[in-house]
Amino acid sequence: MWPWLALLVAIGLLRATNRFLVDVANGHVTPFVPKLIEELTGSLSFGACLPLLFVALRRMPRTAWAHLAVFSALSVAQTSLMIALRQVTFRAAGLADYAYPPTPWRYLMEVPTQLFFYVVIVVGLFLFDRYREGRERDLRNAQLESALSEARLEALRLQLNPHFLFNTLNAVSELMYERPRVADEMLSRVGELLRATLAATAQEHPLREEWRLLDLYLDIQRARFGNGLDASLCMAEGLADVPVPFLVLQPLVENAIEHGGVGDARHVRVEAYLEGERAVLTVSDGGGDSVAGPRQGHGIGMGNVAARLMHLHGAAAGVRRDAAVTGAGSVVTLWLPLRRAAAP
Repeated sequence: MWPWLALLVAIGLLRATNRFLVDVANGHVTPFVPKLIEELTGSLSFGACLPLLFVALRRMPRTAWAHLAVFSALSVAQTSLMIALRQVTFRAAGLADYAYPPTPWRYLMEVPTQLFFYVVIVVGLFLFDRYREGRERDLRNAQLESALSEARLEALRLQLNPHFLFNTLNAVSELMYERPRVADEMLSRVGELLRATLAATAQEHPLREEWRLLDLYLDIQRARFGNGLDASLCMAEGLADVPVPFLVLQPLVENAIEHGGVGDARHVRVEAYLEGERAVLTVSDGGGDSVAGPRQGHGIGMGNVAARLMHLHGAAAGVRRDAAVTGAGSVVTLWLPLRRAAAP
């Protein structure tokens, strides 16, 4: 209320000063106070009618006749209030000679100025409404896109559990008659890992949690392959709190174990290190399949990882598979923007 009143007073004061200085420049100096009263009563009367104008513009039909009716009512009301204020103020200030009665010409004199401000307000209100509607539409679209992306991510995350469980149970079924004790041990560790994964609800977690779940998975594979599995995990200092997609490494390690060796001899190395402003994770295997073309069984593993990275980070993250620089085998490299997990 007070800022709006101060603005109206400032407008009246500036207009009165402008009129006074114009007279000074033309060599015809007239009293300043009458000009100030005229401009203040003009701006204050218009300001008093403005809320009614906004209400009318919000509720009226968008037709030329409706605008004509609203403008006519506004013009008459504002001019009548302005003339009444001037009569009271001039007489109170001892300047009764400046007080003039309402006449048709007085009403017509105000129409051009009132019409100008009316058009400005109508156009400004129209543009503001279009801007607000655009912002609301953009917000709804962003919310829908976020919800869709979250749903896709959740579907991709939930895809991992049955995929992992099917593959592991398939491996257990191969051992349950020949090596029942090993199969029993694998099932026990599968249950432990599933409890840990089913309890997770977030799309990302710190790398140290990913390391812990990966270690549980490797325990299952160690029970299966025994000393034939040589698996190592190496994390560079300062990366433990970096957020990574949930179970992003498990399908890559699974592929490395299943397709990266011969017989029970399997070699897997997982590394995490910094590279500029991004974290890089690599999964290396000891060879077995040729890297020329996609391996059988990589559809869910690599495809799931690539899709989740795209949804979470766009082009800033990715995954690729290359032949090992030295010796047999291949290396899957995953990179994502370097961020720190938010404090709980």
